[in-house]
Amino acid sequence: MNADQEKYNLGGDESITFIDANSYYIGQIVAREHGWIVLESVDQTGNQGGIVFIKEDQIAKIEDDTPVLHYYATTEIKDPFDMKHLNSPVKNWDFTDIYDLLINVADAQRFATFEVDTGVTYTGLITQLDKKEVRILEKNGTSIEHFATVIPLKDIVCVDVNSIDNNLFLHYLKQKQNYDFNELKLVEIYFDYTFDDQFGNFVIGKVLKYDEDNILLESLNELGQVESIAVIARRHVAHVTEESERLNYFNYLVNWQQKNHSFDPDNLERSLNLNGPIKSITEVIETWPDDHVIKISDSIYHYPDRVGLIADRGDEGFDLKILTEYDLGEISDHNYDDLISVDLAGSEMIEMQRFIDHK
Repeated sequence: MNADQEKYNLGGDESITFIDANSYYIGQIVAREHGWIVLESVDQTGNQGGIVFIKEDQIAKIEDDTPVLHYYATTEIKDPFDMKHLNSPVKNWDFTDIYDLLINVADAQRFATFEVDTGVTYTGLITQLDKKEVRILEKNGTSIEHFATVIPLKDIVCVDVNSIDNNLFLHYLKQKQNYDFNELKLVEIYFDYTFDDQFGNFVIGKVLKYDEDNILLESLNELGQVESIAVIARRHVAHVTEESERLNYFNYLVNWQQKNHSFDPDNLERSLNLNGPIKSITEVIETWPDDHVIKISDSIYHYPDRVGLIADRGDEGFDLKILTEYDLGEISDHNYDDLISVDLAGSEMIEMQRFIDHK
């Protein structure tokens, strides 16, 4: 990194690089091979990720001094899934072009995520490879397609190997017959968003308690870990699903995370006293400290989930100073009646609070 390295306590060769293309990747560049960058990634929650191979001439820019990187430089990169060990042989692959690279992928595990030059991504199992194209059986929800997708090698600009979500999905396929019902009684909750393009969005989690007006939900991230404990206004609930293949898959994820001792990495369950009646969203916000980060979801906004600091309160609602890209930005106004949910505790709030406290 630049001179900020010492300031942010990154020792030795530890550098974090920001790569911005159609999407961006965060991590450490460990090699440059024949026009490809080899990146050991860090995910959005600060966990060590897999290895990403990126075609160098398709990169829009590489940065090493951004608010996002400043956050990661002030926190410990965690490795709950032993990715450093799993990544070690991948970093040493020998290849000269995309065909050689995919031979390594096919020999190692055959399952990867590919991004092509149009920005489209494909995740699946390699079934056939030659010097012109690769054929994969794509991941579709919680199963694999029966008919192959053909990807021309010349179109591939990024190959994501060894990611924890792909690894977990592969393990699930081998044990799918053991998870054919929703033993943990998880739910999918859908909401009455204003904008049509939000239709179908949902949260997955476990209902801890409920009353006539509110639900207290322990929500899960895409890896089956505790993401937040939130109060949800029942008047904004459009539908609740209690049986689905997705919920069966999340039963597997939760069980795996519990066995790995990584189910609740931020100890959210132990951070709250959930005894007594459920506080309404209005009651939570009215008593929330002004210097503590809060996360809400508002039904009338195109991007409903918002994280920030409460700037002002009124009888009908409040103003929120929004945190975007690890910096305080504009103020948005919110009516209490429009709010879908508010987090009582959450991993994202902890991340943002830590960043603000270190600014």
